[in-house]
Amino acid sequence: MKRVLIPIDFSENAWNATKYALDFFKTHPVTFFLIHIKPLDPFNKGAKSLNAHDKKVDKALDATKKRMLEASNFNENQIITDYIKSSFIEGVKIFVENNEIDLIVIGTKGASNRTNSTTGSHTYSIITKIKAPVLVIPNKAEFRVPFNIAFPTDYDIIYKYKVLATLTKIANVHQSNLKILRVANSKVDLTPFQLKNRTYLKDYLKNAPSSFHKVGHLEFEEDLQVFVDSMHIDIIAIIAKNLNFFQKLLFKPTVDKMRYRTQIPFLVLHE
Repeated sequence: MKRVLIPIDFSENAWNATKYALDFFKTHPVTFFLIHIKPLDPFNKGAKSLNAHDKKVDKALDATKKRMLEASNFNENQIITDYIKSSFIEGVKIFVENNEIDLIVIGTKGASNRTNSTTGSHTYSIITKIKAPVLVIPNKAEFRVPFNIAFPTDYDIIYKYKVLATLTKIANVHQSNLKILRVANSKVDLTPFQLKNRTYLKDYLKNAPSSFHKVGHLEFEEDLQVFVDSMHIDIIAIIAKNLNFFQKLLFKPTVDKMRYRTQIPFLVLHE
């Protein structure tokens, strides 16, 4: 991970995500790209008002950069700011492509807010429309060294190299342990296809700190909370391809009270 993009709206929620990213990569030579995206208003043709807004945004970006420098050991050359006038998702997509972004870090007000908030809808759009890894930071998440990363799976998909390479790169930043969590009815045997996928995953991770676990699928959200608590999970990694799965975890929970929604960062992986 060398090029990290952080879209911001100058809220404390966005700052919490920014501070988490600074702490996460504290000892790594990364470059942060801090961008603010503002859609052009077709009804506002006044050059003066636009210029005034532009100056306000530039000032806010400079203030955030200064705050980042004061809160970290990074230097000015490692924090690049940009102001983009575009629709949100189009602006992020073009920036990611043009700047070869390795990871997007974005804050959210908590998964239980679903997509009825601007923050939630922006996060959802990035995850579903941009093929780049995303680290989602809930508003109550506080950085702690991620000793354990949970990777829930049902072994029903073929694990692409890009997904596993990103997962292990993130884990290697702090030498985290990967806890592979089977999401399925434990009383049902794995199919030959699932066994093949599990074997491939074990082979790929044979030289990485990792272990394999399972929980029942009928009350998965409750079981996941128990797993998070008992195994001291610091990050939950999921594959974006499994749309129904990550929607249930992040945006359309059946059980809103689960603490991990507002306290544990989610790493969303793309093929």
